[in-house]
Amino acid sequence: MSSVKKFKEFFGLAPYEEGPHDAAYYRDDADYGDPAPEDDYAPAARTAGRGYGYGSARPSYEPQSYAPTIVPVRLVSFKQCTRVGEPFRAGDAVVIDLNAMDRDEARRVIDFAAGLVFALRGEMRKLSPLTFALIPDDVEVSIAELEDAAGLR
Repeated sequence: MSSVKKFKEFFGLAPYEEGPHDAAYYRDDADYGDPAPEDDYAPAARTAGRGYGYGSARPSYEPQSYAPTIVPVRLVSFKQCTRVGEPFRAGDAVVIDLNAMDRDEARRVIDFAAGLVFALRGEMRKLSPLTFALIPDDVEVSIAELEDAAGLR
């Protein structure tokens, strides 16, 4: 069959001619709703080498108790923001001291921290003009503990 004829058939510009190669495509297949016969080796072969078989073989994971801590961080540049983000993502409260930074970079860090707190549904508290506390969701920390960690008391 020529490529022009195939093109016409594909776009419906010419009648479609069935050939011998189409018989396999339109053949009736077995119903997928019928259960396959079980062999003696089939269940073991289905799950062998894979850790995601059906049944009670899945391990159960229980949440571990995690006691959050307060991590004081003194930043000098915006490039050190990972020192704020990693402990906060892990569930620790973070106290950020921005006194050693340039005003513009400190503003960038505050914007970064605000986005981090918003994304992870935490809370941000201002302890002093350039000291902030990031508190994760479901963590109970008093202001006095945060001020002690920041060295304000």
